[in-house]
Amino acid sequence: MLEVEGLHSFYGEAHVLNGVTLHVAKGEVVALLGRNGMGKTTLIRSVMGLAPPRVREGRVRWQGEDLSGLAAFEIARRGLGYVPQGRRLFPSLTVTEHLTVLKPASVSTGWTVAKAFEFFPRLAERRQHRGNQLSGGERQMLAVARALMTDPALVLMDEPSEGLAPVMVQHLEGIIAQLREAGLGILLVEQNLYSALAVADRAYVLETGRVVHEARAADIAEDPATLTRYLGVH
Repeated sequence: MLEVEGLHSFYGEAHVLNGVTLHVAKGEVVALLGRNGMGKTTLIRSVMGLAPPRVREGRVRWQGEDLSGLAAFEIARRGLGYVPQGRRLFPSLTVTEHLTVLKPASVSTGWTVAKAFEFFPRLAERRQHRGNQLSGGERQMLAVARALMTDPALVLMDEPSEGLAPVMVQHLEGIIAQLREAGLGILLVEQNLYSALAVADRAYVLETGRVVHEARAADIAEDPATLTRYLGVH
């Protein structure tokens, strides 16, 4: 479904991604792991066509189509959803307004406001609350729900558990599992190592902008040498 081949991305003259290659199949959760500053967010932004960074070499293919040169909104229209790090909500918009800004409430196909509220009942309870009136967990739910309103086949999530209490991290893991069961693919950038490995099918480890390890998530979780060498877990 998603194929990244030999990707080189730069911030100015800083060479951040050094030939990254990976893939995500339909309905698969793939975790992207690594210490801070290894290029995980840069990869997500490169796939989504966001600038910076600037992709100078390599290809991103989505369902066989080369996405090179497409604007971010054109990439999103092709079925890639994006949950950015830090949520990026509008503080003055209500929950309902966040969802309808991408799809009018009158639309009755795909992900609708009603379906989003059924999937996230807490958001239904807070539908008239503004972005700056929500808790951290509620903001993350809304960021995911907003991405789903584009009817994606693949969702790219950048540090979704950041700043969440442990109980909300567990709730987020359940949401990711439900989305996978619904057939969505997910590329997950996550600093919370064990949370990522708990929900992922496979994982790639990035180090200085390169893929240095790829394996089933369950195998990485049981491999202390890899955890210590690449992820600093003792």
